[in-house]
Amino acid sequence: MSYNVIFTQGTATVTVPAGEKIAVQAYSPASVFQEVGYPNFPESQDLLTVVENTTYVSAAFTNATNVTIQAGASGAYYSVGVAPDISNNGNWQPQGAPADIADGASMIATAANVLTGIVTATPTTARSIQLPTGANLDLATEWAIGDSFDFTVLTLAAFVLTITVNTGVTIVGAATTAATSGASARFRLRKTAADTFIVYRIGG
Repeated sequence: MSYNVIFTQGTATVTVPAGEKIAVQAYSPASVFQEVGYPNFPESQDLLTVVENTTYVSAAFTNATNVTIQAGASGAYYSVGVAPDISNNGNWQPQGAPADIADGASMIATAANVLTGIVTATPTTARSIQLPTGANLDLATEWAIGDSFDFTVLTLAAFVLTITVNTGVTIVGAATTAATSGASARFRLRKTAADTFIVYRIGG
């Protein structure tokens, strides 16, 4: 996943577009400030958080907002998007709660669902889960061409789950889980061009 680096004791000011979030990852303390302004007063900074040995993800900002990150002794990483994610070369990867897709005739995984890394469902018959469009995936976080992200689809009932694609996304390899409760399928999502991704079946 593409992300930005702030070197030791460095500072970066980032503009986060309206409706998007910022993720900040650091080993040693890094301060994250939101720039605020009031009529007839110079702009000031409000401390949002201090990040240490974890990953912070802000709430979505209502308006475009400048965020300043002051890195500590180990530097820091940041990413901006609807569902920003930072994977540090596989060495440190935060894992949030898996995304559970409700059973139904129309089952859709959002970009944020996919970027949790684990998508689950409890189907009552063989079902399909549609992936987001390439444009929505590109908007969700910062990708460079050639970046990839692995995710798992897990069926929690004895029925097949089939991954279907959307505009700007193609799939290579088998798109289904086995019809066994607890069966999983592993996929790799790779950006090949703007708003364009290929999903490869890599395991499961």
